[in-house]
Amino acid sequence: MIRNKTTSSLKQTEKEKLVLVRYSLLYGISIERAKPETLSLKRGIVATPTFLFHTNNTKCLIDYSNQTNSDAEKATKEFFDQITTGTTLTITNGYYKDPNFDFSADVSGTYVYRSYFNGVIQADVTTVESLYSGITKYNKLNFEQIPYLSVPSLKTPDENKTLIKNKLGKNTKNSFNYLGVKVGDYIRISSDTVPLKVLKLEVDSEGNEFIEIQGVLEEVDYTNQKIKIEVYVSVVDKYTTTPNTEERDVGACIEYSGGVIVSCNNNHTLSQCRARSSTVKGVTTELTLGTFCSTPETSTAVQTTTTDNLVQITNTLADAVVNINNTISRTKFYGRNF
Repeated sequence: MIRNKTTSSLKQTEKEKLVLVRYSLLYGISIERAKPETLSLKRGIVATPTFLFHTNNTKCLIDYSNQTNSDAEKATKEFFDQITTGTTLTITNGYYKDPNFDFSADVSGTYVYRSYFNGVIQADVTTVESLYSGITKYNKLNFEQIPYLSVPSLKTPDENKTLIKNKLGKNTKNSFNYLGVKVGDYIRISSDTVPLKVLKLEVDSEGNEFIEIQGVLEEVDYTNQKIKIEVYVSVVDKYTTTPNTEERDVGACIEYSGGVIVSCNNNHTLSQCRARSSTVKGVTTELTLGTFCSTPETSTAVQTTTTDNLVQITNTLADAVVNINNTISRTKFYGRNF
């Protein structure tokens, strides 16, 4: 996983610093306190997973990943992000009937949560109603009801967060999306604040684009005002030339680590893409102006990806490589000084 931050493997002499790569004046901005959806989280997860028992049925993988329903997978991730390792999970409605081999089982019981990754929960098995000796995998398609998973408690909400909402939405030049913001970058709102780290970049059910930042800002509604948004990238390399924040031509910026694509980011300028390359981190970048990581939603739409997890890189990145390899306006950066 590539993150825009200093890691423990960096030498102590290599200090992280923030470099301003982009700015713009945006309308429709409001600053609000983050409000965790604890009530909906406490309702538990109502979705059908696949269970894979192993290590003599003392451990289990519970697979909630879903290729066709991103909303369900997002809700699952938000739920498990609120659970502490070691928490007891209770599963009910776990009756299972196999139509091919004519046997039944019941995975209802208690499990101890260990980790969540890419839609899959690792858990220890404490109690379980009944398992069939002939199999270890219980396919999601064969449960008679949706297994219901609940927990006794959630993490204490982190109140040290702020939402910066763009009411005009994502598919406009008046957006964080068009500024090429990604998770791990830093945002500064006017000259009254310091740059704060971006923790989340999403669109809500009403079409508002928002970023969640680490830190507390005063709640202000700037809807009818132009507000200056500055985008910073965290770097550890020594750069000798300041990025050109006046650049306006944008394109797809691909990041490589060890020759493997780890992310593709839309709407990047030359300086913005170059800032993401790093000799220290072993990251190289390549920018192709006038292209997207994926096909835009409409003729004027702009899409972006916010994930940094290698396992979440999908066919979108493969499409980006095809699109970019078919063009000739490519610029590569190898972690060199500016």
